[in-house]
Amino acid sequence: MFNKRKVLIFILSASLFPFLSSADTYSISDRYYIGFGGGMILPEDVDINKTEAGVVNGVTFSANLAGTFKFDNGYQISGLIGYRYNEYLSFESELGYTSFDYDQVDVTVGGTASVGGTTFTGAASRSYDVDGSISAFSMVFGPVIDFDIMENLEFLLGGGIGFSSYNDEIKSVGGSTGLSYDEDFTNFTSKFKTGLNYSLSPKSYVQLEYGYNYVDSSIENYSEDFGAHSLGGKFVLNF
Repeated sequence: MFNKRKVLIFILSASLFPFLSSADTYSISDRYYIGFGGGMILPEDVDINKTEAGVVNGVTFSANLAGTFKFDNGYQISGLIGYRYNEYLSFESELGYTSFDYDQVDVTVGGTASVGGTTFTGAASRSYDVDGSISAFSMVFGPVIDFDIMENLEFLLGGGIGFSSYNDEIKSVGGSTGLSYDEDFTNFTSKFKTGLNYSLSPKSYVQLEYGYNYVDSSIENYSEDFGAHSLGGKFVLNF
């Protein structure tokens, strides 16, 4: 589970390093930069817990239906536009397109879901294959700090807030269309990232990044928020 306290301590500690090091892997006169890249998205499981009968995304659920949605790993295409404020601090907007498929749902408390006259019945302690996918466009804005760890190599730490606009589609569960829907949402999102910059020239560098992505996507009395890890790389140009 993502430990917010450890991350906060890490950010505060890392923020002291710029004052003990020098950044010389690019010309500070190049204030602006753009980057393009891609990588993998590794979604976390999403728990569902319908404690009251009702309708969600056009699907009628019985009470006391609970379980966990699991996902396949997917891909992410991303770009960024940044402004370098000084040797250590930048502000950037990161844009990304993400796509991944559902894998299965593990039902822990049995119940029913119905739509269009078709009913899916989930039995407790059983797993069902899910035919569905999620695709999203997101944009986050925030600060990034970086500092040298050796010649041409920098450590970076950053984060941002923004929005995620995504399509969530389930075609069938266990071969039944009783839990099928196709809905569009726009929600608050945030991202924490860390990684390395390797300078190729005063005008360009390669960035390798780990990110933790959060979307405030919970539906009251149904599902929890969404989180995912990401691994990627970008080619960045200074100008």
